[in-house]
Amino acid sequence: MIEFARLSDKTELSRMWQNIFLEDREITELFFEKIFDKAVTPVIRQNGEIVSSLFLLPCKIGEFEGKCVYCAMTLPRYRGKGYMKKLLDFSYDYCRDNGFDFLILVPAEKSLFNYYEKCGFERFGVRKSYVWGSSDNSSDKFLKTDCELLFDGKIIDYWQSACVHYGGEIIEIKDFSGMAFTDDTTVIKNARGSIKGIPEKYRKSGVKIQGNIDFGETESPAMIRTENGKIKRLKCFVGITLE
Repeated sequence: MIEFARLSDKTELSRMWQNIFLEDREITELFFEKIFDKAVTPVIRQNGEIVSSLFLLPCKIGEFEGKCVYCAMTLPRYRGKGYMKKLLDFSYDYCRDNGFDFLILVPAEKSLFNYYEKCGFERFGVRKSYVWGSSDNSSDKFLKTDCELLFDGKIIDYWQSACVHYGGEIIEIKDFSGMAFTDDTTVIKNARGSIKGIPEKYRKSGVKIQGNIDFGETESPAMIRTENGKIKRLKCFVGITLE
């Protein structure tokens, strides 16, 4: 039976998260301190123990509000029983019944795309961005997006703190004048702080890089489940990955 997690479940969920994803305790504790009260957390229990769970974080795509699946996890000995699919179906029904327009997630690895497709999700969005403002605006690789996947400021602060904790940097380039960007300057950043292709002169802590231009990546970073055809047609910049 699926139910919502209680405040008293924080310790059990944190320990489960640390063991499955090898996450540092400081990061899970920061999540439960800063973000847990913003999340909807369906869980499945067996004999009083939480065996499968996920967090639904509030987010927006343009004018539409929805939920983002975060940290979907099942204890190893309970995998293969269909628990995660039940939680995802429950989460989608929750969104639909409570007036939200979509349920979105970012698979942690390519092999999961097929699994989520079986759970009713479709590929969605672009991740790698090319900064608008380079001297070569004539190239056909400059493709403007319609909108960006947006999260509450506290959620972004949490992800940035996790990035810095694991040795990453948050980069912001404010002055693009005179810079000739190439594909080599593509930013790839995840919650564990791996960043590639940023010019050395811009590697400094405390700020972040932003952009909304796709340069032709064929792989969608996210997957979405929605009955709203307008959302499916949007070119959405998904600027954060949740690995």
